[in-house]
Amino acid sequence: MRFYCPRCWQDFDKDLSRCPYCGLDIHGFWKSKDYVEKLIVALNHPEPETPIRAAWLLGELKDPRAVEPLIRLIKYTEDVYIAQAAVEALGKFETPESLHFLDTLVHHPVKMVRDTVLQILASRNRHRPSTEKGKENV
Repeated sequence: MRFYCPRCWQDFDKDLSRCPYCGLDIHGFWKSKDYVEKLIVALNHPEPETPIRAAWLLGELKDPRAVEPLIRLIKYTEDVYIAQAAVEALGKFETPESLHFLDTLVHHPVKMVRDTVLQILASRNRHRPSTEKGKENV
C-alpha cells in the first residue's frame, strides 16, 4: 500500500504523521477536513483513478463547494478521462457557475469531453420547463 502527502503528493510505503518532504502534519490535515473537503483534495491525487472516483462522488453529493475545484480540474488536467469525469460531475450541479462553464466547453478540443458536454446540455434542454423552452423561439 502507498500513502501520499495531500500537499506535495510525495508517496511513502508507510503511514507517516508528518511528511518528510514538505513538513505537513498529515494526520492533523485530514482531521481538519470534512468528507467533501477530502474529496476535493483527492481531485489532485497523482493516481488517476482517485480523481475520477472523487469527481463522481462530488457529483453525486452536489455540494456547491465542489463546483470551482471541478472547473479548475477540467481546465488544467492533461488526462482526458479525468476531464470527462469532472465534466460529468459538474453536469449534475444546477449552479449558474457550473452551467455557464459547461456552455464554454461545447468546442472543447477533445471529442469525448465535448460529446459529454453536449449530452449534458441536451439533457438539460429536454428537462427544462416548457415556459423556458418557449423563450428560445421568441
